[in-house]
Amino acid sequence: MKKTALTLAALVLAVSAQAQTNSNSAQPHTYGLLSVGQGHFNVDCTGVQKCDKSGTGGKAMLGYAFGNGFALEGGYSHFGKISASNGATGLRVRPEAVSLSGAYTAALSPDWGLTGRVGVARVQTKLNAEVGTLAGSDSEKSTQPIVGLAVNYAVTPSTRVELGVDATRAQYQGEKSNVRLVTLGAHMAF
Repeated sequence: MKKTALTLAALVLAVSAQAQTNSNSAQPHTYGLLSVGQGHFNVDCTGVQKCDKSGTGGKAMLGYAFGNGFALEGGYSHFGKISASNGATGLRVRPEAVSLSGAYTAALSPDWGLTGRVGVARVQTKLNAEVGTLAGSDSEKSTQPIVGLAVNYAVTPSTRVELGVDATRAQYQGEKSNVRLVTLGAHMAF
């Protein structure tokens, strides 16, 4: 029993030391980011009876930090669902993006960091329309720039809480609208 407890304690210490090494910005490491928040669609709702330009969204990212503040990230973002209706006519729009970005994190203190992201996103704009009893859907994909800014705080050596904003454009039949996502999530080194 003592041997098992000692082995388990040694394993926990080894994993803890590895997590501390990985979270240090001076060491190369991989990480993941999961966050949820509020998406906003910049569209003019003049003349529409009901218009909700905000919805719950989120993002998931995997990244590789090179150890000098720079990182390469790939991810998926869902900017929420936006809806508008005029009587029996309704429209729902759901922008989603798959992105590849470069990121740089500046240490503001040992616990606080500021991250900037710039990249390219493949944005899919999904539309669902209803007119009375008739319904239809369509989508369009476009390649757009994506930018982000986040502040993070170290909760443990390998886990940070991140508050961020990401922005890109959604496009459908030549019409472009800015979309943004404000999120709160966990950034975990591994």
